Amino acid sequence: MKRYIAGLACAATALLGVPALASTAHAQAADPISALKKQFKNGRGVTYVDTTKGRASYGSAVVAQRKGVFQFGASGINASDQTTKLRIKASDVAEISEGASEEEAKLLAGLAKPERVIRLKNTSYISGGILGQFLPEDKTWIKLPVGNLGNTGRLSQLVNPAEPATLKALLARATVKRPTAYSGKITFGELYKVSPWFRAGIFVPPTAKQSKTVVQWKLALGADLLPRKLTTSYPASALSAAPGMTISVETRYTGWGSKVTVKAPPADQIAKPDDLGGDVDVNTPIPLLGGGS
Repeated sequence: MKRYIAGLACAATALLGVPALASTAHAQAADPISALKKQFKNGRGVTYVDTTKGRASYGSAVVAQRKGVFQFGASGINASDQTTKLRIKASDVAEISEGASEEEAKLLAGLAKPERVIRLKNTSYISGGILGQFLPEDKTWIKLPVGNLGNTGRLSQLVNPAEPATLKALLARATVKRPTAYSGKITFGELYKVSPWFRAGIFVPPTAKQSKTVVQWKLALGADLLPRKLTTSYPASALSAAPGMTISVETRYTGWGSKVTVKAPPADQIAKPDDLGGDVDVNTPIPLLGGGS
């Protein structure tokens, strides 16, 4: 069994200028990007919850759920902390593990365990999930010198409207524009250019074919013009061997401006990639829906 481990102007002039200035001020106040940037204060952030579903001709089902927080700094997202649980039971894993090697069984068992990822700028710390199965007994985290979102990152929300550049790209491509509701399409290639979150989520650069993948999206804003709900969908085959299936992700954002603190795990609990046991390659994400991309 081949191992894969492992992104938003005299008196008459003055009189005429008053409504013009008022209009400009209103336009600025009604700008979602400006509203987002006002949230960028040290130690503040927002909570989000993802629900990922797989849809096919035979029906749909929840395949993953993720809950996390973004911590802001003066210029944007400084850190994130999220935990993802795949809809896989330990009993399901036991059934499909029959006849597997010891390492293959450990890999499969990791699919049934929650994966937590702490990301501090361009460094990620991962606990649980697949990689957790291969950590030394005295360690609970692995440190990766790249800002990836773990093996479950591909199966969660890849679009991040809390990034100004991503929000700007979405709004520029919106085909439906209402005061608090937008929708449109954007490609993987476009997201890869503007979004650190997207790049961390898919982990490896998209191929030419993958770059053309179209993501359909809908974004609902609150009265404060901050994101409240984002739904996205794209063909599952873009990132896995799952022909005929569509991945759809709904993300809800709450607690804008709340206090958020994200810290690195205790140093004595952190392993390095070289400490992992078995034939583990942390540089290639596992295709969670089967096959390779």
